Amino acid sequence: MNPSNGFNLITLLMMCIFLMPVITGILNPISRNRVMNSTMAIFSGLRFVLGTLLSFYFMSVLFSSTKNGFLTFLDHYIPSAAELVARYQHDIVAYVIVFFILMSVLFFLLELLAIPLTRHLLIPFAVKISALLESKNPLVRRIFGGLWQLPRSVFMIFILAVLLNFYTSFINNPDAGEYINASKAYQTVQQGMVQPILNSERIKSVPTLVSDAFKKAAEDYTPANAGSSGDPNYWKLPAIKYFNGMTIDEAVLSSDDIDKTAKRIVGSEKDDRKKAELLYNWVRKNIQYDQAKAEIVLKTPSKVNSGSIITFEERTGVCFDYSCLYVSMCRAVDVKIRLVSGLGYSGTEWGEHVWNQIYDSAAGEWINVDPTFGNSGYNYFDNDDFSDTHRYDVVQAEW
Repeated sequence: MNPSNGFNLITLLMMCIFLMPVITGILNPISRNRVMNSTMAIFSGLRFVLGTLLSFYFMSVLFSSTKNGFLTFLDHYIPSAAELVARYQHDIVAYVIVFFILMSVLFFLLELLAIPLTRHLLIPFAVKISALLESKNPLVRRIFGGLWQLPRSVFMIFILAVLLNFYTSFINNPDAGEYINASKAYQTVQQGMVQPILNSERIKSVPTLVSDAFKKAAEDYTPANAGSSGDPNYWKLPAIKYFNGMTIDEAVLSSDDIDKTAKRIVGSEKDDRKKAELLYNWVRKNIQYDQAKAEIVLKTPSKVNSGSIITFEERTGVCFDYSCLYVSMCRAVDVKIRLVSGLGYSGTEWGEHVWNQIYDSAAGEWINVDPTFGNSGYNYFDNDDFSDTHRYDVVQAEW
């Protein structure tokens, strides 16, 4: 699949899914029963969405890593409950169980509140609308039948876009991710509906459930404010000298094969930015994210090997490996580069992350590059919304 082709199957799929309910509505003229059933279905969908969002909200309050009104109340009046929350704050199983309980309770309460609304508002509304439509000619009823299905069409497209977003974020298939992101229809829904919801501050505030991998792996520290571009009074990550028992300089050691590959990829290109982008595309497409290694790093980081050479040879790695290999390849073709640590947003949570910055000599500025996130197929080479998914960057080293 070539994303540069004019025809895109993802666009066709989204168009078909959007049109199916509308066509069904046109072929089946609106009636009293359909108005009633559709009204109830829309109302049920809204209750489900509201209940889910409220569950996320209360989870963010309950499992927050900072003190808030609710946790202060627990600490003061029910200290045993506060201690229990603190103990299981980063336990994913506890998180899922509590989330399920919250959803069950909230759905029950919303169902109770819906009874008077349904009886005194929705049913009379549906009766009036259906009576009005039944007096119209069949053509008008068919047109309205199609329009009546638009909310369902939008909802189905939204769900498909969310599923595609999760696929590109978590499945190591950069070619498929690039093809999906090349769809104009997907990008329209993604930017207009999916990203504003997934990237909202409330959703992003859901606590990170991964362990503090960088803090566990760090065996030596430099001053926390070295190279930081974030607010020094709000967040500081330590500048890491050691990762997985090796220094950063050891991790970015190159080999003849790496150097030759980098030079072959850039060819006769002289512009630093273009050279860096060519290498970025090679790394993100040829290195697969190693989920098993990531899980080991979270528990016992000293048990795995990291760095440019092993990543190049095995074609797998975690974010630190992606960034180290990218450093080695950029250095081989004389592109100035940095290794940066901070927080990255995966689409569901914030976690410790490593990426790069390269120096664009023509523009005279450093630009952000994330080959790990780029593996999803979405562009993370100096993209406009880079700061939406990366925060509190600390420059660990520069070459």
